Amino acid sequence: MQIILNEFTSFLGKKGERFIIKTGDKKQEIAIKDVDQVLVAAASSISVGAIKLALKNEIDIVFLNGYGKPIGRVFPCKLGGTTLTRKKQIEAYYSEVGAEIAKQMIKSKILNQAYFLKALSKSRTFNFSDVADKNIVLAKNIDKLDGLLDDVRNELFGLEGLAASNYFDCLKMLLPFERRDPEANDEVNILLNYGYGILYNETEKACILAGLDPYFGFLHTDRYNKPSMVLDLIEGFRPVIVDRAIITLFTRKQISEKLFEIHLETKQKQLEKRGREKIISAVMERLHTKINYNGKKTTFQDVILSQARAVSGYLLDKNKEFKPFVYKW
Repeated sequence: MQIILNEFTSFLGKKGERFIIKTGDKKQEIAIKDVDQVLVAAASSISVGAIKLALKNEIDIVFLNGYGKPIGRVFPCKLGGTTLTRKKQIEAYYSEVGAEIAKQMIKSKILNQAYFLKALSKSRTFNFSDVADKNIVLAKNIDKLDGLLDDVRNELFGLEGLAASNYFDCLKMLLPFERRDPEANDEVNILLNYGYGILYNETEKACILAGLDPYFGFLHTDRYNKPSMVLDLIEGFRPVIVDRAIITLFTRKQISEKLFEIHLETKQKQLEKRGREKIISAVMERLHTKINYNGKKTTFQDVILSQARAVSGYLLDKNKEFKPFVYKW
């Protein structure tokens, strides 16, 4: 489970092998064995003892900004994987290995968007199957691309952009927004940004545990402070985790203007305390949802880690087959 500090009066301390959470007059104790992460979503206090307890038990502490994006994390001074994995990660950029990983990750995103549209069509008057089928064809076209990363990147982004346009044109019929725009200040885009931020955190953690360098990706070009590998790996999970969670919130009429506030300095709309609780809870529920994947019961959270480890395995042995995450509802 995640401990979420979402109130300005919250304090996280320790007592033996237990975390102590105090918020106002409320007090809660949680056994260390039940915690795998601490999310700090508001200005809270954490004792040094609690930090050391988390480090000792390999529990990372993640600090989120007002838009749900991680701005810092505390984790033990040891990383998963080996130096060889990161060396191979750099080498792959200049070989067909990097190009194959990039192609499969974009294919995963397009296919998961398509199968999600088909799933939405089963219980609604809108039928998105034709659009989904068009996007499946676009995904298949990826297999026809040949060359190294610099040869195929623009074509990959072109296919991804066309598929995304088709996909969000469908979502506009279900959600109250004009278009997907990370810079927009409408309620849907604010929720999407916050949800993707939480997913980003989970994906970065998976990269670290799998021994990957979060800042050296294949599809997204390298830039100072840009976690390219995280952005690569996250693509296929956006629709099945965050988009699904947000559509469910609107369908159940759980989103209202009361969940938003105007930031005093930027004058921009943002989520307030109850809004943050709502989206964090919804995304976490999706992350821990049990699914049938590759013949076994697992969670989306575990699949993210397995995908990161699959990338590591493919980097170390290109003779292995790298299968992207594709979820058929």
